[in-house]
Amino acid sequence: MTNEPNPDSVLRRTVLKSGAIIAGALGMLPSATASGRENETQADKTTPSEPVQSQKGYVIAIDGITDRDRYMNEYFPVAAETTAVHNGEALVISFDPTVLDGEWCHDLTIVLEFPSVQAAEEWYADDALREVRQIRHETTAYSNKIITSQYSPEDQA
Repeated sequence: MTNEPNPDSVLRRTVLKSGAIIAGALGMLPSATASGRENETQADKTTPSEPVQSQKGYVIAIDGITDRDRYMNEYFPVAAETTAVHNGEALVISFDPTVLDGEWCHDLTIVLEFPSVQAAEEWYADDALREVRQIRHETTAYSNKIITSQYSPEDQA
C-alpha cells in the first residue's frame, strides 16, 4: 500500500468541492448561504473564535475583456502578485472553458483560494490592487467578482 492519493478520488473531490463552491455562490444551497449561515448579510463579520475562520475563502471572477493586452500587462501581474502576498492560490484561470450546459460567454474565469474569507477580503482591499482597479474597469465590458467561504456539509446541520 502506498501513501499516494488515488488520482480518480482526488479529481472527484476537486470536482465536488468546486461544484459546492459554485452552488453556494449562486445561492443554490437550500436555506443557507455558501458559508452555511442562514440570513447572512455582507455586514456580518466573524470573529477569530468562530469556526468560519478556519474555512478557506474563495474569490470567483468572470471578466468580459475588451483590451486583452493591457489587461494582461497592466492589471493581471499586480492581481497575481497581491494574490501571492495574501497567501492565495489560483485554482482556475481559464480563457476557454468547456461549456457543459447553457451559455458561458465570459472571456476569463478565475477561482482564487485563500486561507480564509478575511484573507480574501484583505487581498481585494490591498492598496496595490486598488491602484490598478481602474485599469481592470477600463479593459473590460464587465468584471464580476464574489468572495465566498468554503462549503462544508456540517454547516447545513
